[in-house]
Amino acid sequence: MTAPLTILCAGAYGIRNAGDDLPLIALMEGMRAALPDRELRFRALSRHPDDEDARLLGAELVPNLEYESGAAARGRWFRGLNPDDDPEPFARVQAEIAGCDLLVLGAGNALLDQTIGLLRGPVPLMSLYGWLARLHRRPVMLYGMSVGPLRTAWGRDLSRQLIADATVVTVRDCESFALCRELLDRPREIHLLPDATLAVAPPAPDRARAVLSAEGLALPAGRPVIALGLRDLSRPLGAEAGLRQEEAVLGLLERWRDRATFLFVPQSTYREDDDRELAERLAARAPDGCACLVVRGRHHPLDLIALYGMAATTVASRLHGAVFSAIGGTPPLGLDYLPKMHGFLDHLPGCHERVPLESLTADTLDRGVATLLADDRVRRRRLAARVADLRAQAARYAELAVAEGLQLPAQQQAAVKP
Repeated sequence: MTAPLTILCAGAYGIRNAGDDLPLIALMEGMRAALPDRELRFRALSRHPDDEDARLLGAELVPNLEYESGAAARGRWFRGLNPDDDPEPFARVQAEIAGCDLLVLGAGNALLDQTIGLLRGPVPLMSLYGWLARLHRRPVMLYGMSVGPLRTAWGRDLSRQLIADATVVTVRDCESFALCRELLDRPREIHLLPDATLAVAPPAPDRARAVLSAEGLALPAGRPVIALGLRDLSRPLGAEAGLRQEEAVLGLLERWRDRATFLFVPQSTYREDDDRELAERLAARAPDGCACLVVRGRHHPLDLIALYGMAATTVASRLHGAVFSAIGGTPPLGLDYLPKMHGFLDHLPGCHERVPLESLTADTLDRGVATLLADDRVRRRRLAARVADLRAQAARYAELAVAEGLQLPAQQQAAVKP
């Protein structure tokens, strides 16, 4: 009898962000489709493992080495590594890595050093996992990563070693691809693929209707829906950027209050980064007569894609607001303020509009929305064709995980079904 294969995933799991959750779901679906005759067991290192997350993801969750909150982590190394710590958390994670058949690091912004210490921050954490895998001779896949910014020598050195040692390296944007090449001392194969979430197929429209019903929301008839996938930009960029976005969106609500319904879709419902707070704030300040609906629950990523699919267009400052919208067939207007958003929009030529942060005003948003709605049919046809092509490319993640990551014997590789 063939033994089951264990795939251990380490990413931004347990922080209630649909954009971080869907890559794991997509990888599981793809690998199971590629290996229908093998038992695959997926486990994920999570910051806050709980039963709800486990059910949503469809994987068994185990605690990682992060703390419960940023406040608890202040001045500390990872759990289990401080002189006064119980070493059990570190020993447990080491045992998980030693017992897996493939360690998958990512997807997303796992290699950036905006917050970094000797043993603190995302780069040292990914590097520590990679070092443990090397110690126990376990293969490592870097999965759909954005790499950078890397502004410190320590961040660059750790990232260089992790990229050089990994069995499979996949990145999701051209700037990350170029940075990986720049970091390395010797050539190695790096796969540039679309965002990993694009591997999933769009859900049926009835999923959106079920979500709206569960939320007690009804869309007014006869008006286009403008979906809003927004994050509070003051968190990553400071108060000025946050205020600029809020004033621009409020101006958009004013201009379209008699012509559209606005649907706020929260990508993140995490206590330290909850998109619903911004949505409630904007809805409360909306002009009289403006129909603003706020989705308040936490929903499966495919449910959110279905909601975006009901819209005429999407305004997104969350990367995966734009990505989910594209999967759902709705042309996005992306607020272009980070390389990851820029890189994704570059995958959609002729299918989107974009507004750089420095140009963000109510007028630029209004023009972008009006352009998308006026060119709706043409853009949707282009988008459907482009997303189908990207979906085929994104299927390569699972194929690489099976053929190169798991390093199956030749007779098993021949049986892999793409």
